[in-house]
Amino acid sequence: MKLFYLFPFLLFGVMGYSQFNLPVDFQSSTITYVLTDFGGNTSLVVSDPTDVSNNVAQSTKTSTAELWAGTTMGTDDGFDSPIPFSTIQTKMTVRVWSPDAGIPVRLKVEDSADPGKSVETEANTTVAMAWETLEFDFANEVPGTAPLNLANSYDKAS
Repeated sequence: MKLFYLFPFLLFGVMGYSQFNLPVDFQSSTITYVLTDFGGNTSLVVSDPTDVSNNVAQSTKTSTAELWAGTTMGTDDGFDSPIPFSTIQTKMTVRVWSPDAGIPVRLKVEDSADPGKSVETEANTTVAMAWETLEFDFANEVPGTAPLNLANSYDKAS
């Protein structure tokens, strides 16, 4: 089964060819938006299927992609500044368009200089063939992954 998601923006950050910060909305003509795929995923910036004047990132996970396949926003250098997590700010939101409801979407943040310092969380889509805002709470990590450590510097998202 081929799954694809569309992301018009990440609230909390921006990524592109050179380092920059969140949020990203894919609308700037001065930023080259880099999407780095892994595990057989395919991503590119396209026109929004519901509003052609709006640009979005389309990420497609085909039936032959690895279970862990995904897309990193930006380059290996991460953001210009770390994501500003704190004891009261542990969440990020992403606008998502999904073909089906009930699809788990995982978001990982890590230290670009030390990928061993990471945290992953998940949210499920709740609507089909429509836009929705998913909230990712990094204080609720995926079982078996590292918890959010506020002493770490997280400056990269996949």
